[in-house]
Amino acid sequence: VVIPNVVTYQQQRGLSCEYASLAIATGALGNWTSEYDFESVVPLNDNPHWGYRGNINGTWGNTDDYGVYAAPLVPALEHFGFTGTAFYGETGDLKAAIDRGEPTLVWLGMGGDITHNEYTADGTRYQLTQYMHVMVAYGYDDGGVYLSDPGTGKYKYYDWGTFNWMWGIMDGMALSVSR
Repeated sequence: VVIPNVVTYQQQRGLSCEYASLAIATGALGNWTSEYDFESVVPLNDNPHWGYRGNINGTWGNTDDYGVYAAPLVPALEHFGFTGTAFYGETGDLKAAIDRGEPTLVWLGMGGDITHNEYTADGTRYQLTQYMHVMVAYGYDDGGVYLSDPGTGKYKYYDWGTFNWMWGIMDGMALSVSR
């Protein structure tokens, strides 16, 4: 199963993979929305579950300049006329989203399980993972998953074992995009 019209695109800043992935997903659905447009409507916050953490022009791999998780991107997608469904899933959930024709952002621990917890002032725990990266899953077969990687501007294919290992580090975090 492969969603048509998913292109490659290279992110414009060191830590804009989430916004670049949204651009790839919205483009596949017929209304390309730039990574800069998404950046303008997502709040900043130390907790990436609540907003973008750090400097988008920072260096990849650290956790001070970092990025954003799925939940704050849902209202940003709605702002531009799309529906975002954030989920923490398994392979079956990802396949179901792709079967519905929904390009799906996936959060991956590219450097392995290099994680630590931090806490907000009210004691809310959140995980940070060094070398976290976001790509767009747009297809799959029995062997693995097809991805558009904004870090390299190229297509990638990972076998299910490798993909699930990297995705599992981020608790199967995903965001499917639809109209």
